[in-house]
Amino acid sequence: MKQILNIAHYEIMRIFRERVLLAILFIVPLLYASMFGLVYVSAILQHVPLGIVDLDHSQESRAVVSAFENTSNFEVFPQVSTYVDLEAGMKNGLVRAGVVIPADYSQKLAQHQLTQILTVYDGSNLIYGFNTRKYFQQVLNTFSADHTAAYLSGLGMTKREITNVMDTVSYSMEVWYNPTFSYATFIYMGLVLMTLQQIGLLGVGLTVTREKEENSWLQFLCAAVPQWKIFIGKALPYFIANFFNYGLLLWIAARFVNVKIEGSVGLILLLGLLFDLIVVSVGFIVSVYFPNSLLVTRYLMLISVPIFVASGYSWPSTHIPAVINKLLRTMPYTWMAEGFRLLTVKNLGFDYIADKIMVLILMAAATTFFALTFPKRRKPPAQIGPAVNSALDYPNKNF
Repeated sequence: MKQILNIAHYEIMRIFRERVLLAILFIVPLLYASMFGLVYVSAILQHVPLGIVDLDHSQESRAVVSAFENTSNFEVFPQVSTYVDLEAGMKNGLVRAGVVIPADYSQKLAQHQLTQILTVYDGSNLIYGFNTRKYFQQVLNTFSADHTAAYLSGLGMTKREITNVMDTVSYSMEVWYNPTFSYATFIYMGLVLMTLQQIGLLGVGLTVTREKEENSWLQFLCAAVPQWKIFIGKALPYFIANFFNYGLLLWIAARFVNVKIEGSVGLILLLGLLFDLIVVSVGFIVSVYFPNSLLVTRYLMLISVPIFVASGYSWPSTHIPAVINKLLRTMPYTWMAEGFRLLTVKNLGFDYIADKIMVLILMAAATTFFALTFPKRRKPPAQIGPAVNSALDYPNKNF
């Protein structure tokens, strides 16, 4: 235990001596989480910029305009009054959606003929597109129902008779798990977990390569300290730092970003511990086998985007090609993200995430085994370099 603590103390001193590494471990996760939180803090997309082209200019058409003005889902821009203005506004981003009321709207309405209101929205951004379409349906369905009720009332029908006519077929709709369609609940924790993975891999991944570049790794190889103690001592500070960040960012997500985080605290911690163990083990293995820090940094940074995009967190795995799906199933992030969402957003119990936990346990066991048994290859000492000290307690606190 003393040897492990000595190595861990040595690694902690290295972390605090290197300001960039210290910032990567403790500042960058908080900075990224804060940035993501500010981006998604509104959670629900409202006040969609809307342009209305009223070609009829009648009392009836103004009622349509009022229906859109009196909802918080849209923000009507008066600068758009013609179809040309609408096209220009959609191109330059002034508005994201438009409503065009035809010139014969009131005339057809008076004749009880079918009349259509044109609605357009910008589909280049799927989040805008999905929400705008939903808001259009809500406003126009409500307006149509009110208009129908007013017409039937004008025919002399009583309120009960109108209700019976309009309620012949009714439906109710429930949205489970994320009823507010909060985009923060949908995406935020996926980004946080990816940040923790990349920071953890990068931090541990530079431990051995740094020693190689400074010609001090040979001292660890020649010291009378078994591999498992070297691994635990070198990885322990990063394991603790990463798990601290996991807890801190969960608290920030729930407290300030209003992300839905429910479920068993014990299972949330278990997922975090397993994921953290896999990350530090993989990072250490990479650091042992890669020759320098540059290669470690390059490859670890390259894998983050494809892993997140193809993991099934932001795009359904059922719609991802089978080959890519199978490849991503070998990545711990995929299982961690799935289990975390089922647990925290759907509030499901152990039975529903048992397979995810089991896979993470197997991955943790395999990666930890290879990290604990890394080969201690001896190389001839450099002509100019530190002397080899094979004492049992090396490296010591005074190193």
